[in-house]
Amino acid sequence: IIIEWPSEESSTTSSISPTLRFVQIHSASQLDNVVEEAHAVILAGGTLRPFSHVAAELFGDDVDVMRAASEAEGQLSRNFDMLPKSTTPNKLGSSPSSMAQITPSLTTFTCGHVIPPNNVITACLSIGPTSVKLDFRHSSRSSNQMIDELGRTIMNMCNVVPSGFVVFLPSYKYESQVFQRWRSTGMLSQIDKLKRIHREPKNSRDVEDALAKYSSEASSPSKKGALLFSVMGGKMSEGINFANDMARCVLVAGLPFPDITDPVLKEKMESLDREFRQRGTGINGQDYYQNLCMRTVNQSVGRAIRHSNDYAAIVLCDYRYSSDMRIWKALPQWLRRGSGAPRSEDASFGKVMKNVRSFFAEER
Repeated sequence: IIIEWPSEESSTTSSISPTLRFVQIHSASQLDNVVEEAHAVILAGGTLRPFSHVAAELFGDDVDVMRAASEAEGQLSRNFDMLPKSTTPNKLGSSPSSMAQITPSLTTFTCGHVIPPNNVITACLSIGPTSVKLDFRHSSRSSNQMIDELGRTIMNMCNVVPSGFVVFLPSYKYESQVFQRWRSTGMLSQIDKLKRIHREPKNSRDVEDALAKYSSEASSPSKKGALLFSVMGGKMSEGINFANDMARCVLVAGLPFPDITDPVLKEKMESLDREFRQRGTGINGQDYYQNLCMRTVNQSVGRAIRHSNDYAAIVLCDYRYSSDMRIWKALPQWLRRGSGAPRSEDASFGKVMKNVRSFFAEER
């Protein structure tokens, strides 16, 4: 039971009492009946890793499953994730192809992406066009300097990205701040001259119509392309198909860490910490917190590549992508291609622009 007291700003003479919320912290109980009655349970998806996270969420009471999931994740980290792209290529050229681990309580299977390695470029961008460090942490991302540098970055990218260009921002609030600033400085109109700007609608009922308008401009050979601003974890970051010309580039600005002060999240993290100390397996609260963020990033990035002949540039716009190995390793294997975190010189604006321009200049 979560007790929420009204804030000083929202409290009035009529709302000074706390709110009691009954929240189910352990989602594993939702699957108990299914697991007991079924011969086997199969979970399939593109963002199920790390397996230890999924096991802690859905099978937290089964120590054998938890231990098997942690061991499988360790094996993948050592023997699958960090293999270079030239190792054991499949027919399409991507590698490695797959890896499975079988135990009496849990079977895990992971496979590579269907696209050839040269159909995607991953660029970590740490420095903007005027040498401003791209730092989208809560404490700095709302500054005029950071918002303006983001705008200059996008303007430059619009000059080399063909057709559709999708930008994911960390929250709806930040998206509003960005547009308000750009509108006041005239940058919004400058960007719109390069690519027609579209925004994720606030109402879910308007998503289909907004996508149709964006797709029409992004895919039209007679037009300059289109630019779509979306929000990570929002209406367009999951389940939407941005195939082909709808997303030749996806730029992710920042990292969408959830609100650490949220009482439900705090209770969940404390619960995981207690279980981790007692059992010695599973995940702790901090790992869970980071996994929530990176799962949202990976869902957003995955909107761009939808079939084996598709191609796109992925630009990760924040210095933390290249400086924090935990964040880099949490990206999908098909993006990292077994390499270590990019060197600082590879994350500079000039180097990233050169690589992205060369990527689109190649014939496919």
